[in-house]
Amino acid sequence: MAGKRDAFNKERENNDNQALTENNGSFCREEIVLAQAAEDQVEFSLRNDIVFKYVFGHEKNERILRALLNALLGLEGGMRIVGLSFLNPANLKEYLEDKHSFLDVKAQDSNGKRYNIEMQVRAESSYIKRVIYYHDRLFTEQLKEGDPFRNLEKTLTISILNFVLLEHENELHNTYRYGNIITGSELTDIKELHFVELPKFRKEKPRQLMTRFEKWLYILKYGEKYTSNPHNLPETLKAEEEIVMAIRKMREATKDDMVRALMESRQMTLHIEAERIYEAEQRGKIEGRLEVARKMKDNGTDTETIMKLTDLSCEEIEAL
Repeated sequence: MAGKRDAFNKERENNDNQALTENNGSFCREEIVLAQAAEDQVEFSLRNDIVFKYVFGHEKNERILRALLNALLGLEGGMRIVGLSFLNPANLKEYLEDKHSFLDVKAQDSNGKRYNIEMQVRAESSYIKRVIYYHDRLFTEQLKEGDPFRNLEKTLTISILNFVLLEHENELHNTYRYGNIITGSELTDIKELHFVELPKFRKEKPRQLMTRFEKWLYILKYGEKYTSNPHNLPETLKAEEEIVMAIRKMREATKDDMVRALMESRQMTLHIEAERIYEAEQRGKIEGRLEVARKMKDNGTDTETIMKLTDLSCEEIEAL
């Protein structure tokens, strides 16, 4: 397995990975409760997908997104992205009106490569399937009717996660491509899925940061510490001009009425969904007790015993 992983990740700097020192635990079935907790923890930080879209999803912030991508992908020299065009420029009002849209950032570089960057706040049971689905859509929609397949360009999806998704992987940045599962040889790099798991990043002191990759991870995880006063940024982070720009945009987001409206709308949606699930669970419990009582009654069990075992009233049992 180690050989296969090396083949798939040969272009990435090994020093940009940190060991996972604590287990994030299995995904709890009470998704809505966890979702509310996750939202509370990331309010007005770059780990909030609304703020992330505000900072990185505007055309006027193209330079910030370009710097983030170059850092996350480890691109240097002639390999660096020098220009981006946005395929879905930020429109927070549209999202407010359509709760089913995702706040990802889609862009295309000057060479035609496509990128889908998403900040995922909380775990979802089918998250990997969703990532693959939307990645394939971004890839296939390149072709218009009658276009040849040779027009297809490399497409990358970068999922920045506020939770641990790949518990079996020690690295915090894992890349997946098409490959031979027996030999580990690579078929093509035209599709690429990146998962960056922020909980696995353990460097909490700015003086520990060595690479651009680490500096951006630090800002993604702890950037809200500096929004009240960007001048307090440590010198090692001030050296990255785009990081300073990102902190200033985060500060703008805290004062933006549309950002606040989106956050309030999402919290309301989570509360409503939690109430709906609770009511459904209660109905399920009652229906389960009624079914047990019905079977006991059919088997000749007396009403008093059924009442004791199911906590149903005499009237409810007689109505069965």
